[in-house]
Amino acid sequence: MLYELKSNLPGFKTAHFRDGLNIAVARRHRTPIAADSRNPVGKTSFVRLLDFLLGSDVRLGHPLRRTELAHAEFGLTLDLFGQPRTIGRSAENLAYAQVNGAGMRITKFRAYLGNALFGLNGGGNEPSFRSLMAYYLRDVTAGGFASPTETYRKQRAADAQPALAYLFALDVDLVAKVREVGETDKNLRELRRAAKDSIMGMTLGKASDLDAQIRTLQIRRDDLSREIADFHVVDRYAQHRVQADEVSRRIREINDHLVLIERGARDIEKALSQNEESFPDRDYLRDVFEQVGVVLPDLVTRRFDEVEAFHQSIVSNRRRYLEDEHARRLRDISRDREELAGLDRERAELMRLLEAGGALETYSELQRRISVVDGQLSELMERRALVDRWGNTDRHLQLRSAELALQISSDLHDRRDHIADISRLYASFAYRLYGDRRPAALTIQAKRSGYKFVPTIGGDATEDVEGVALFCFDLCMAVTAKRAGHGPDFLVHDSHLLDHVDARQVAGALDLAAETCREEGLQYITTIDSYRLDDALRERPDLDYKLCTEMTEERDDGGLFGIRY
Repeated sequence: MLYELKSNLPGFKTAHFRDGLNIAVARRHRTPIAADSRNPVGKTSFVRLLDFLLGSDVRLGHPLRRTELAHAEFGLTLDLFGQPRTIGRSAENLAYAQVNGAGMRITKFRAYLGNALFGLNGGGNEPSFRSLMAYYLRDVTAGGFASPTETYRKQRAADAQPALAYLFALDVDLVAKVREVGETDKNLRELRRAAKDSIMGMTLGKASDLDAQIRTLQIRRDDLSREIADFHVVDRYAQHRVQADEVSRRIREINDHLVLIERGARDIEKALSQNEESFPDRDYLRDVFEQVGVVLPDLVTRRFDEVEAFHQSIVSNRRRYLEDEHARRLRDISRDREELAGLDRERAELMRLLEAGGALETYSELQRRISVVDGQLSELMERRALVDRWGNTDRHLQLRSAELALQISSDLHDRRDHIADISRLYASFAYRLYGDRRPAALTIQAKRSGYKFVPTIGGDATEDVEGVALFCFDLCMAVTAKRAGHGPDFLVHDSHLLDHVDARQVAGALDLAAETCREEGLQYITTIDSYRLDDALRERPDLDYKLCTEMTEERDDGGLFGIRY
């Protein structure tokens, strides 16, 4: 039970609560004044402040994010573990909260409240404290009134089910198993989407395409294996190749040298043949002198003889030199030709060796290529195995999902009396408001996705009917959870819930809440505009309620926080 909501702000509108129906009234004109859009009275802030003191976060758009409230301190007194205790929090220090002046970190604080209000002990498949609290203080700004089973916009059924199963005293372990299967299926779908993205390098392809690629690579590998098996590696292939190149170079050098020395030998032979004609003609000189009437003395004749002898000596020496040089060149020619013949035989042998097999480098390249093929085969076979595993996982998940649906169905059958009480309670609430004009039921169905809660009120699905359906659902939930020891003894609603409901239905809902609180030991707190309350009181003048606080739009300090911002 809640007792008091307070703050150190001088103009804060302190709220005092009692058991039963508590109303926080906003004194407003029936037609909102211009200032309303920029200075709200504080009805929604009232609910959000209670939620803040019960462990909620302060997200963007929260009133406590305003600089005017940054240093304000707030307190809420309520029953915790059977006795009144005061919670304190400030937007200035969101990571901490106080309980009767003792500070604790927010995570520990939430665990403390979870145990005190919902009996949570932090074990196994329990839902989180905040997921449960969200049903008791729905946040209209987050879409909390869009659906009875959702506390925020587009909430997944898998996220809502643990809390709903706990509050309605169903099997949370079964819900956890269903959620596990659902998460596995979701992850599998995400992996499939990722596997189709070639950028990630994970493109799997179809099983038939993978089989075709695997068979093609296996054939290619067999060809390479046979080529390797038939390959003959020549020892020192690279060395033989270098030797063959060197022998060829030497053969070219010898051939060039032979050309030169053979040409020199021919020149010497020619010189030797001309050596005989190189002696001087002494008779020619004598004839010339006689013709000119000159008679050579004996001394000149003797000199001619000496010159001739000298010249013969030179010619003889030159001939011997040419003959020696010619013989040397012939020997060089013979030696080169013998070496050329040997080199030619050596090159022929090397070429025979090289042509008989392949190089080690070539063999290594074949090995590398087969390793590449093996790697490609390994990758394809892994992908093929993954496709098989995914297919098997799909079948396993479908089987597991069907088994869980059967277990949930069996569980609901075993709890049929409990389910009937829940449905009867919800239907009785709707009957109080609509009579037999709109038949109502809250059914809990067994689905592969878990328990499916279906609150219905017959007739047209108008906004006013949807608001009443959610009101009945929450009241039924609060009663069921309290009876099972799974929930607190209070429930809080923002006035937005019944915005589209006429005065008679508003009066009926408030009277139903008051009566249910008396019967079940509950406390119901709601905000409402004054003119809406006046209309409801005209319908139900004897409405039993407590005015817990009053706000007004007519003064700058009339809102919840007592300040204009």
